[in-house]
Amino acid sequence: MMDYRQALTELLSAMTARQDCIQVSALDAVNYILAKNLYAQYDSPFFDNSAMDGYALGSYSKSETKWEIIDRVTAGDDAHHIKLKSGQAVRIFTGALIPKGTVTVVQQEICHIEAKFLSLTHSTNLAQNIRKRGEEFKKGSLLVAKGQRLTPGIISVITSQGYQEIPIIKPLSIIVFSTGNELIQPNEPLTAGKIYDANRYMLLNWLKQSRHTIIDGGVLSDNFDKTREALLKASQQADVVVTSGGVSVGEEDHVLTSLKSVGELRFWKLAIKPGKPFAWGEIGPCKVFMLPGNPVSSLVTFQQLVIPALKVMGGEPVEKSLPQFYLAKANFVLVKDNSRREFLRVNVYYDTDGLRADKLLHQGSAMLGVLAQANALAEIPPHTLINKEDLIKIYFFSSAII
Repeated sequence: MMDYRQALTELLSAMTARQDCIQVSALDAVNYILAKNLYAQYDSPFFDNSAMDGYALGSYSKSETKWEIIDRVTAGDDAHHIKLKSGQAVRIFTGALIPKGTVTVVQQEICHIEAKFLSLTHSTNLAQNIRKRGEEFKKGSLLVAKGQRLTPGIISVITSQGYQEIPIIKPLSIIVFSTGNELIQPNEPLTAGKIYDANRYMLLNWLKQSRHTIIDGGVLSDNFDKTREALLKASQQADVVVTSGGVSVGEEDHVLTSLKSVGELRFWKLAIKPGKPFAWGEIGPCKVFMLPGNPVSSLVTFQQLVIPALKVMGGEPVEKSLPQFYLAKANFVLVKDNSRREFLRVNVYYDTDGLRADKLLHQGSAMLGVLAQANALAEIPPHTLINKEDLIKIYFFSSAII
């Protein structure tokens, strides 16, 4: 069995970012991945402007006591006709064009106005409160690097440079299957030997929060020929196939054998708990991720392995695709020496000294109810005993942007 860390490294190194690029409106670009470097089309600021509401002075020395106010400039006004002389001032507002001859801008809080004359209640300095042309970006300089996930803040940077359409990496198409003759849908009556299909609903809802195209493949029966046919067909219409169940060693577990018959199995079985039967492979260019059937195992392997892989495939750099962890103090003791890396379900909260993690009851991989209480996974390395107050890595459930 392969350790989680090694498996994650090998998995991500085998993922290739797609190169297809499409244009989307800046109004609909959030959470997509930028496909190309974008460069400043203009100096930013494009002109010298005021950093605050106040007065532009045409001269300043500590011996001067009064300035005549000759005009008023607001943001958007054309102030090219104004040329300040010594002893003159202009009322100016944040973002307004700096008039010619300005030596400094003084904030309105230190100004005393009487009739058309200005005096200062405090001294100031030359060249204050003026945003200089090009001090943030020069035309042609790198604005935003490709591979970044487009946040509202990044989009504001891009649109501030006049971009209305943004080049993004074309989203992936992902098909999700559950497997097993025992599965029924939530609207069907529950009978002995049957269980409701929870995994597919979890995975589809998780993925639908992303910008990718998500397809519900339904439930695959425990039949080799039908499973093989479904995987082959799915690989021809999607970039990614995600299955849950059917990857163990039972006679009715047909996903692995079906994949081997039409594609290539890259690895199978991890030294983690829960999630040991996780596997992945390929059918041509299509990646196939095979999750365990137990619901908690399915969640753990999807969050800790599949999401990072999808991020890399979707265009994000590997270093930004790794699961993000935080350190929390354990509020529990773990005395069992486990040979596999374990991901416990925990409830994490902020205390006066930082994050703390409570270990929840019912840690079995089929015990789904704990997911209604937990908000994170706690990673326990193999052969590690945990004492109360020990620092442990925790991964918040990433109902996550993918």
